[in-house]
This record gives sequence, structure tokens and C-alpha cells, in this order.
Amino acid sequence: MPRSPHRRTLVLFSVLAVYVLSQFLWWAYLLVEKDNELQALLGQLEALGVRSTIDHDRPERTLWMVAGEGSVFVTLLLLALWLTYRTVRHELGLARLQRNFLLAASHELRTPIAALKLGLQTMHRRELEAAQQHMLMSNAIGDVARLEGLSEKILLATRLEEVKLPMQWGSVDLAALLRSLAQQARMSYGRDHTISMEAPPALLVQSDEEGLRSIFGNLLENACKYAPQGSEVSLVLRHLNGGLVVEVLDEGPGVPVSDRERIFERFYRGGNEETRQAKGTGLGLYIVRRSAEELGATVTYRPRRPKGSIFAVAFPER
Repeated sequence: MPRSPHRRTLVLFSVLAVYVLSQFLWWAYLLVEKDNELQALLGQLEALGVRSTIDHDRPERTLWMVAGEGSVFVTLLLLALWLTYRTVRHELGLARLQRNFLLAASHELRTPIAALKLGLQTMHRRELEAAQQHMLMSNAIGDVARLEGLSEKILLATRLEEVKLPMQWGSVDLAALLRSLAQQARMSYGRDHTISMEAPPALLVQSDEEGLRSIFGNLLENACKYAPQGSEVSLVLRHLNGGLVVEVLDEGPGVPVSDRERIFERFYRGGNEETRQAKGTGLGLYIVRRSAEELGATVTYRPRRPKGSIFAVAFPER
């Protein structure tokens, strides 16, 4: 498999760093060797009765000088190389994430736009029965809602990155809100799943309603996106350690160990974007984490046994 441009850049940087260090060691070796040769030549001259007037250091002093000054130089050089390497690696990683986001966003935009265009062309060119018109209009409304949701997600992620969002704190029935989100999921992106819920009839909390909708709407959509069709997605609301915990459980493949530390980063999606099956932009879990932080909550992931994922949002007691 050919190496990516990012990997080639890191390899080239590593080769350059090794070259600089090897050249320094070679220079130090030659300097000590030259002093040894000079010392041997002066010894030969003294043996012939010729007294030298050349000022010179003994090889031992040169060695200590090279070791002392060289260690400072090498330390500073290694520090500079390490900082440069970290910066280059970070920038290359960010460029890769942004490229993946553009690929994913392009795909997410292209699909509903193509469906809208086809539906409108069909309605324009044909005489359709009322039932057919109703079906095409319903599909068009769904595609528009999908485009609206994507644009809102991108705008929200941008705002969360740049500023602290003002929260409209008030009394919210969290149980009713979760039931509403579950019903919306059953009628749209979760229609191919069984969505269950375990919660008390009502539970009032002091929070921001839109922030809560953003958190649990994205977690539900994420669970339905990766879980196989016909599987169950569950919402569980319960008290824990004096606070509240809402868990979203699915029966999907789970998150690989190598990706678990980064799944809440903006734009991050594991795997290869060009061969990925699941849709998405890499913004959903980032929005979940940032929105949870704004509300004073924490979100965590753990694997579900025997398979699946559990995303838990914990609210402290207020």
C-alpha cells in the first residue's frame, strides 16, 4: 500500500533529524581525532629535538569540551526537533481530519440534494396521483430536514469552538424530553431500530432544554447510525451517587480501543473516510462533549457486553 503524503512528510522529517545528529557526532569524532593526530605529530617533533611554539589543547581537554558543549547543543537540538515534530504531526493530523470532514460533509450534502432534485423533476415532468405527490413531498421534506440538521450541526460546532454559548437555564422535564427524542427517532433515522426507554414518568431538572436536546439527539442518532438494522437502542434515566445519569445503549460493533481516546474530538472519525459505510461528519460526539461541559455534565464511553456501546452522561446533584 502506498504511503500517504502525511506519512512521507513525517518520515522525511525523521530522516533529517537523524542526519543532523549523525553529522554532529561525526564532527565531534573528527575534532578529537585531529587533536590526537596533532598531539602525535608534536610528539614526533619533540623526539627530533624540535620544540613547537603552537598552542594546543590535549585530546582529553578537547574531549571534555566536546562532551560539555556538545551535550548542551544536542539537548537543545533534540528539544527543538521534538517540538517541531509535535507541531508538524499535529498540523498533519488536523489536515487529515479536515480532509475527512470535507469528504464526509460532501457526501452528506450530495445525497439529500440529489434526492430533492430527482423528486422535484419527477413532480415537474409528470402528472402524478395525489398519493404519489404526497409521498414525494414527504420525502422532500425529510431531505430538507436532513440538510437543515447538517447545517445546524456545523454551525453549532463552530460556535462551541469559538465562544462560550449562553445557556437558558430553567425547569426541564428530562424524562418527557427523552421520550420526545425517542419518538422523533422512531419516525426518522431510527425507524429500522427498536427504541426502548427506561425512565420515571416525570423528572424535573434545572438545565438548558436546547443543550439537552443537542446532547441526547446526537447520541441517539449516533447509536442508530452504527447499530445494525433491527437491533435495539435503549435510553436509561436513573439516579446515581446523588446525581442523574442518562445512558444510551446500542448493539453495534462498539468503538475500537485505538479510537476511544479521540472519539470526542472535532472532526474525528476512525477508519478510512473513502471506504467508510456509516454516514456522518465527525461532529456529533464533539457537540455532545462540549454541550455537556457547558451544562456542567460529563460524558463517557464504555463497551457493552457482549457487544455494543454505552454512552453515559452524568449530571451532578443540584
